[in-house]
Amino acid sequence: MAPGKGWLDWLLSKDRRHGKPRKSLPLVVYYWDGALPIAHQVRDVSASGLYLLTEHRWYPGTVLAMTLQWTEAQIGDPDRAVTVNARVVRSTEDGVGFEFVLPEKGTPFWPLGLPADGTDAKKLNHFLQRVSDTIKTDASE
Repeated sequence: MAPGKGWLDWLLSKDRRHGKPRKSLPLVVYYWDGALPIAHQVRDVSASGLYLLTEHRWYPGTVLAMTLQWTEAQIGDPDRAVTVNARVVRSTEDGVGFEFVLPEKGTPFWPLGLPADGTDAKKLNHFLQRVSDTIKTDASE
């Protein structure tokens, strides 16, 4: 077999599987950087963290307070947004990967040095589940 023939056959094959194109996530992030807050798009999100599309770069380990806003929620919805602390774990050309810094069960207060009180894991998971349900509903239509 010639080098590269396997992937070339796959590329030219009509049997490739394609997922439906996913529209952007119905989630934006706001953080304060000294200027007016603007919405930043989220490329990926999970219960442990998110990947933010941004031109800003921070050092690994930097903790930011950020507000996650569900863009498809009604304005009066009390679960429209949550505030979390997130730590920078990696940076690439188009954005930054963060892990959520959540209080542990039984911890009466946040450790000193975090920028703001954030939500706990239960509230964050509930919020992310609502966003996920929106994505699943859109995909089935």
